[in-house]
Amino acid sequence: MLQRIRNILSEPHTAQLAKGSVVVLLFKVIGALGGYVLLYSLAKVGGERAVGIYEVAFTVILIGSTVGRWGLDTVLVKELGHLEKGAAPSRSHYLQIFARVLLLSTLVALVLFVSASLLTAIFFDHTPYTVLRMAALTIVPFTLMLLNAEAYRGLHKPILFSLNQHGTIYLIIAILLLTLPFEFNGEDGAQMALIFLLGISSIFMLAGTLHLFILSDPKAQVPTREKGVFAAATPMLISSALFLVMSWSDTLMLSYYLPEEAVGTYRIAFKIATLITFAQFALNTVVAPMISGLHKGGSDMVPLARRVAQMNLITAGPIALTIIVLGHFLLGLFGLVSTAEAYTFLVILAIGQLANAFAGPVLNILNMTGYEKSARNTMLVMATANIALNAMLIPPYGPLGAAIATSITMVGWNLWAGILVYRYHGLITVPFFAHKSMRHGK
Repeated sequence: MLQRIRNILSEPHTAQLAKGSVVVLLFKVIGALGGYVLLYSLAKVGGERAVGIYEVAFTVILIGSTVGRWGLDTVLVKELGHLEKGAAPSRSHYLQIFARVLLLSTLVALVLFVSASLLTAIFFDHTPYTVLRMAALTIVPFTLMLLNAEAYRGLHKPILFSLNQHGTIYLIIAILLLTLPFEFNGEDGAQMALIFLLGISSIFMLAGTLHLFILSDPKAQVPTREKGVFAAATPMLISSALFLVMSWSDTLMLSYYLPEEAVGTYRIAFKIATLITFAQFALNTVVAPMISGLHKGGSDMVPLARRVAQMNLITAGPIALTIIVLGHFLLGLFGLVSTAEAYTFLVILAIGQLANAFAGPVLNILNMTGYEKSARNTMLVMATANIALNAMLIPPYGPLGAAIATSITMVGWNLWAGILVYRYHGLITVPFFAHKSMRHGK
């Protein structure tokens, strides 16, 4: 077995994948570590209730941030990516995008601030509306910080891009929570985390904005567009919104039907299960341009598909097995006293994440080979199914229903996207079956 792994890693495609993935994975590990430390610190200071309150409030911030950016951050990445190496970006261009995002995010924040009392009645049981008002205040600096991060991404500055991501903020907040000499209840712990999020994202936003302002050229020409900036950005918004629905609908619907403690228990299990796709995220980031290059050049993508399948097996399989074997212990690390029920959620969620990993980069293949509409339609159908299943299963089964709905839709979109990839390209990216795609002959 070890010799087979060595043989796989020594092949050219695998070496290229591994080399490119290491850098991305390093930043992913640092960022995710911050998320898990924050989860641990929240559970430590306020239990499942603090986790539940914060996760719902942060979901609202993410939704507001997604609407506030309106896909303009993706447009910015695309246009900055066209610059010649070493060329300074246009200051006017950056400020135009920045001003639009500032206006949109401010409007979203105002709407949330005014409606905080109503939304609190919908999503919380015994939590004051000031939590969502604090979330509303956080939307503007958090959104602009992420916009600056995407600007750094477009300028090929991966370290600055990574520093302005969620993970860095999570890690700082977690350290502050654990070192404060105070005791918190669930509400106070979540509220303090949001106060830290507001302050730290504001500092990062101001520093990034000033740096990009200095870095940009006031005389550089603004890129010309074939269509208006909002028209170009709206499809990006739709894609981001669909991904957000798939990622967070279970959390919001759980918070509607159940108390904050139940949401916190579910989110702890969910976060642990996502460890399975840890390496896949980095791998898929590297795979995307490789797929595009092979397809554009008319080269055979089968060897790459086989290598991806094998590497997913090597990375995701052992992590999934570890989670299943040590599930009770891992849940206990995050403060859960009774882990029996949460362990069931964890196993079901782990199955969905394992299916996601073993399916391979099916959406990347569709997006990178001219079948973007098929990818979008797949996500649209499955996002709708996800909402419907959560609505049907959460009322009678609680977090168990959310886990089932999430795993079913995750398996569903990977299965359907995999069928489309086989139909269009004759590729199978699933471990143990990938070699059969060679007989398809495309």
